[in-house]
Amino acid sequence: MTAIRDPIHGYVKLDETARSLADTVQMQRLRWIKQLGLANLVYPGANHTRFEHSLGAFHLAGLLAHHLGLDEDEQDEIRAAALLHDVGHGPLSHATESVFATYLREEHECVADKLKSGELGEAISDHGLSPSRIQALIKGETSLGQIVSGEIDVDRMDYLLRDAHYTGVAYGVVDYQRLIEKMTIRRGQLAVEAGGVHSAESLLVSRLLMYPTVYFHHVSRIAQRMIQSGVLYMIEDRGWKPEKIRAMDDVGLIWAMKSETGYPAQIVERITSRRLFKRAIYVSEENLGTPIREKETRIAEEIADAAGVDPLYVLVDNPSLPQIAEGNVPIWDGSESKPLRAVSPLVSIMERAHLAAWRFGIYTTEDQREAVEQAARRCLNIGRNPVQHTLQEL
Repeated sequence: MTAIRDPIHGYVKLDETARSLADTVQMQRLRWIKQLGLANLVYPGANHTRFEHSLGAFHLAGLLAHHLGLDEDEQDEIRAAALLHDVGHGPLSHATESVFATYLREEHECVADKLKSGELGEAISDHGLSPSRIQALIKGETSLGQIVSGEIDVDRMDYLLRDAHYTGVAYGVVDYQRLIEKMTIRRGQLAVEAGGVHSAESLLVSRLLMYPTVYFHHVSRIAQRMIQSGVLYMIEDRGWKPEKIRAMDDVGLIWAMKSETGYPAQIVERITSRRLFKRAIYVSEENLGTPIREKETRIAEEIADAAGVDPLYVLVDNPSLPQIAEGNVPIWDGSESKPLRAVSPLVSIMERAHLAAWRFGIYTTEDQREAVEQAARRCLNIGRNPVQHTLQEL
């Protein structure tokens, strides 16, 4: 048994199986991928990694699996899935994920190939684990998979605590110990007993407060759009293979961008020296749909043409409307299950507030900010539900 000191959970104990999985090159790569991507440009302490988060999720998965009374084989599979759930992440975590999802047509949870090949595949085979079952658990495709990927899962419990700790914000107060003690499986579904409602609320409130403060901070969003634009340019204009970039860690991506002349090198130099693009305009629109890259490109080109600037230096940020999955968590009162939002007035209030925090943004360089702002106001017809109107016409 190997004990690793963790600042969130104390000692995380790895058995022989977990140690073998953690020591593979695929898992060690996560030491060099920041959990919050470029958020350290806002919160200098946010340098924690996907590796330590994976250890935390593993630890909580073990606690929950034991509490639920799962048999030994099920507990082994759940712990392995929690440990490996982020092994498919690309560099800078979510900062690059949308790019790879566009080209590779899969999310970072799709790791079936990784579980069957290389050192990781050998370790999984050596310990009698099933790659297909672990993949299903990582994607939350079974009732037990909800422990790893569900409305209230060990992934979310750990990253809220961890992200709050390293950013220094005061919103990561989650009573995960009581929440775990009040979780149960009813009718083939992971649920929370009625006595755990307040603990479930604490997780939801924490996430809703962390969302605008950390995950959607405007500086983080700007840096994220910049890195996405640079990676897109490498793929579309320089012929880089998306799968090759996704296999990199943070350091590898930064050096790859620096090695390119022109736009990618300029973008990464701006990020590493914190000379970021600025907000030209922000627009609130609760009903705007899911972002589509081609539409964003056409909006950027229209605004750039009107402003007389290079389209590469006009970035459109049209994020997906936030999904509040926690409101669907089943609350078991002893005879039936009801969704959390049906038994908690606080959840309904917080969900509405969360949607109201959504923003559509246009970013550009500081010297072109005024021209781009004026062009954006004309192109988006500010004052007449402009953003939705423009997207409907495209």
